[in-house]
Amino acid sequence: MKGLTHFVSGVAAATFIPQVVRMSAAGRLDIPGAASSFIIVLAGMYGIMPDTLDFKVGQFFDEPDIVVDPDPLNPNPKEMAQKFAEAVSRSAQEGRMIKIQYMPIQLGANRWRQYLIIFGEKEVSVQINEVVSTSQIPYPGTSPDPEKRSATVTLSHRIKPTSCDTDWLNKLVRKIRKTIKGGEKKKKTVKPSTIDILSGTTFGLKMESDGDIYFDWLPWHRTWSHSYILGLMLAAPWALIAYLLKLDMWWMYGLVAFLGFAVHITEDMTGHIGGSLLWPILKPRTEGFEMFKASDPRTNFSIIYAGFILIVFNLDRFTSNLLTGGPESFWSWWFFLLVFLVLPLAVYFKIIARISDGIKKREAGLKFTREEEEPDGTGDPVID
Repeated sequence: MKGLTHFVSGVAAATFIPQVVRMSAAGRLDIPGAASSFIIVLAGMYGIMPDTLDFKVGQFFDEPDIVVDPDPLNPNPKEMAQKFAEAVSRSAQEGRMIKIQYMPIQLGANRWRQYLIIFGEKEVSVQINEVVSTSQIPYPGTSPDPEKRSATVTLSHRIKPTSCDTDWLNKLVRKIRKTIKGGEKKKKTVKPSTIDILSGTTFGLKMESDGDIYFDWLPWHRTWSHSYILGLMLAAPWALIAYLLKLDMWWMYGLVAFLGFAVHITEDMTGHIGGSLLWPILKPRTEGFEMFKASDPRTNFSIIYAGFILIVFNLDRFTSNLLTGGPESFWSWWFFLLVFLVLPLAVYFKIIARISDGIKKREAGLKFTREEEEPDGTGDPVID
């Protein structure tokens, strides 16, 4: 999920606690417990903290074993593929996770040479694509020489996208996920990875008990920083500070901070990667439920919209009742949620579904023609 999504979700969750809403109300209002507190903002701050720790701290302490930094003027796809094969061999020989980082190819302030890594069960291919902007829009006429564009290298061991050496928590998540999704298709190959802008991508490769190499995408991401136990440890100081300042309901500050942190982790569990939920007691990263994609704008918009409506709803019902009118009136809480939350989201998803169906029908009826000098499109593989 995006940072704004987590911030809004943290604030929305905190507003379900009546005391928090009343503590946040201005002291001049005739509301019992009003204290002009910024406690609601604390929930939003802790809502974005796990990813802040990840991207501002965690990734810089995660040292790769192999770094692939292609020549900007003459990138060699065969050498780049051979580095991955080397990492696979080292993982098998050394019996530990080998981390390999592929760096982006920056040609200017807003120009990046994109490349694609395509994984087979026992081979890897690297394909050099066109030059793209920081917005990942390809520049026409920048495709490389076809003879130097791609290369494939055979691997010493098979690579797989799913681990077989799992702990009890991963097994539990897989069981729940299977129940939710009504069965799962076994993933045979690792998805291709496109590398173009910013900091590149790190892969972790680890030999497992079945003799195959487990492929771990971004092994530093959502590990220790996405732990409920860490959230408790980071939230506790706020309760202590509030206690020392002799604030009313001092313990609520720690609770709200932890709530924002926990909501972030729980939302991330709906995706594919999950998190190290019980670090440092249980260090391996737990898989997600694979319900949504973190980058999906539809999911992010829906959660942000729902969060804003719930914030307004809770602020009103725990203070003035100007909008909802209280549970006894016709303009009741449930009517408010139906009109402003349920119906708008239902219409939104209906529109999105129709647009998606229209796009699929148009794509099915199109016959693409493309000249050699035109871009292939961001991330499109051309390797047979």
